Amino acid sequence: MDRVIRRTILAKAAVARRYAREAQAKVAYKRMKRAQYDAMLRDHHRYVAKIRSEIVEDVKMGPLAPIRGRDAKDRVARDLPTADAMRLPEVDEPRRFFNIAAGDRVVILSGKDRNKVGVVKEVDPDTDSVKVQGLNVYPIRTPDYFEGLDGGDSPGMDQECSIAYTDVRLVHPIEDPKSGVLRDAIVKKVRISDVRKDAQGKRTWTRWIAFTKTEIPWPEKNEPEYQDEQCDTKRMDAEERTYVPTLLKPPIPDGVVDELRGKYSIFRDRHDREFIEQKMREDEEEKARKKARVVTPLMDINRKIRREKIEKGRTQKLTGSILEQLGRTMAQGATPFMKERRNRVKILDEIERQEAAGFGFKPALGQLPARNSETHAAAPPS
Repeated sequence: MDRVIRRTILAKAAVARRYAREAQAKVAYKRMKRAQYDAMLRDHHRYVAKIRSEIVEDVKMGPLAPIRGRDAKDRVARDLPTADAMRLPEVDEPRRFFNIAAGDRVVILSGKDRNKVGVVKEVDPDTDSVKVQGLNVYPIRTPDYFEGLDGGDSPGMDQECSIAYTDVRLVHPIEDPKSGVLRDAIVKKVRISDVRKDAQGKRTWTRWIAFTKTEIPWPEKNEPEYQDEQCDTKRMDAEERTYVPTLLKPPIPDGVVDELRGKYSIFRDRHDREFIEQKMREDEEEKARKKARVVTPLMDINRKIRREKIEKGRTQKLTGSILEQLGRTMAQGATPFMKERRNRVKILDEIERQEAAGFGFKPALGQLPARNSETHAAAPPS
């Protein structure tokens, strides 16, 4: 059973290390994708410059211009960028408060649709960008299997491309103080307040125009209208109570738990009684195999010596005579705090004084060590 527990611990540690490696791989993947995007953008710019030079050359040569591509359709298709080339790269740190939502009115500050106002169609916090409905539209090269789906043979389609968050500004109507008429104003800076979280951890806050008391309401979300189909489950069938829990049986059968968690999974902490008994029997059999191994005379002697030492340490107690012998041995030895002779003699005098007064132990293992009679007189008998 110890091996099962150890296997579970090692498996969890291995999973933690794998998660750490996957996190590092994600960071490296983002860096690689950014490098690929930069390289693709450079290639696209070079390609566009090449196409322009070819067009200038065709105009100069007139009817002598060479036919580039298999046909006109192929010529147009190779002039279009792909959807991957027009997608902005992911940012390393997403914006904490994304103050633009789908349905807001914004103005574009740069690009071919500069100073135009539109409605936000989609937001992408990962790339820190938005898509405006009907603006910043570019033809995108589509795959071959897209051709003919809508009844046409065009190799490309018009699509709204992403615009950086810093290239758009919110547009909100403000009352003119002179005429009292509502007019659209570009919000240069947004102030937030009342940040809160719901039960699912989603954050919400209130938007204000900076340095004013004008609140910018969030756009209303229109709930999609669903129509009941023949294959849909009716509400009365879904709300019907078909299971009543009791105390006589568990809510989930054991077989279902084994299917969900894995009966012999290396990450499982709770096991069935039969599995535990099986592992205990395996441990007993392992111990029996170890005992049945060939034992040499030297191994037998060493085991007996170790057993005797263990038993002696369990039965032997520190008696008064043993403590006294330890004290005398420490007093006679040249320990660091008893290097000088007079200090050792003082300790021996104190031991004799306590024995004479009846406080100490009687000498059981040998007499007191002899002292120098020239410097010290003998202690009076007790």
